[in-house]
Amino acid sequence: TTFKSPLEVFAKLEDCWGLGSGQSHFIRERQWEQQAAIFTASYKKYLDGEWNEGPLSMATFHFLLPSCITAMPADVKSPSGVACVLGVHWTGSHNFFLYSLNRTLKDKVDPEGVWPCAAPIAVSQLGCSSSFLVLACEDGVLTLWDLAGGFPLGVVALPEGCFCQSVHFLRYFLVHEGRNVYPEGPVKSQMKCVVLCTDASLHLVAAQGTQGPTSSVLVERPAKHLDEAICAVAPVPALPGMVLIFSRNGCVHLMDVAKPHIICAFAPPRSYRLVVPWTPVFVVSSHHPCFLLRGDHPDEIESTEDDKNIQNSVFYFNFEAYPLLENISRNCTVPQPDFTDNVVFSQGLPLEKRCASFLQKRQSSRSVAPPCSWGCLWVKARCGSFDAYLDY
Repeated sequence: TTFKSPLEVFAKLEDCWGLGSGQSHFIRERQWEQQAAIFTASYKKYLDGEWNEGPLSMATFHFLLPSCITAMPADVKSPSGVACVLGVHWTGSHNFFLYSLNRTLKDKVDPEGVWPCAAPIAVSQLGCSSSFLVLACEDGVLTLWDLAGGFPLGVVALPEGCFCQSVHFLRYFLVHEGRNVYPEGPVKSQMKCVVLCTDASLHLVAAQGTQGPTSSVLVERPAKHLDEAICAVAPVPALPGMVLIFSRNGCVHLMDVAKPHIICAFAPPRSYRLVVPWTPVFVVSSHHPCFLLRGDHPDEIESTEDDKNIQNSVFYFNFEAYPLLENISRNCTVPQPDFTDNVVFSQGLPLEKRCASFLQKRQSSRSVAPPCSWGCLWVKARCGSFDAYLDY
């Protein structure tokens, strides 16, 4: 053609779609149709579904905060509370990869760290404040990591035939004077979570520093009534040690995992039906004692012209509205000094306070010193550079 540039082509032609490149050609709609026909004929067997594509590899990722494991380079400065590492694992992969988020376009794409597992990773879950990480493998083995402390809490195996479906972290709680309570202040290297398995059984996994993790069964798999199988689990942060259990038949139960036993049940009004098997849609408040549950459109109320587009309703459940739960959600936090006699919680105290508590117990058990005498005792630990001061 006589056109000197693609811009002249578009300037001369109207009502025409095309693509110009180079200096002297233009692709018309008829040519696009010819190319589409050639493509369809060449790949007809794939477009008609004759080619069976393998399963796609899905990526699961977590944003990790700076810690002893995900340490930042000395020359990199990152604001407090900002993620610095991306943890990723792919479907069917044995490895958990760590990628730095402080990269430039010129840097290599290789991971900074790789955590290999003995079996492909099926589920991964990051705990509150990015302090703990659980990697559940396809062989039913769970690896627990204390990211803040910088060491693994241990490895625990689910019972034979149980494979992890989902992991839900609980805010760490203790049983004090017969009731579940939260200790005030931070608790280090202490974690609890509930694990829902593919056979609808529910398990409680707990880890305490170097003592090693433990696993206990909360709900057995249903042997006869399959409609009672658990389909979803949600911790209730406002109630220590409590989780909501959603069953396929539409039942919602509140369970105390410390006992364990069912405390009460929740249900929408009878005029609202639930499709079985049920796929619940809900949300539990992180700061208030309540949760929201979606219900289907009422089948006993005739629809009108105004509500044809309404397919469901949302129900609000307030735990404090039930006399049985009113006292549980209130005064659920207890100061840490009240737990000094608790062996489990004492392991989470700083080493200075543990030494002071130990010496106080030893001194109170001896009667050689008069009650009115005063003195001081300095204790130096070989494993740390600190001094614990104790009056006696």
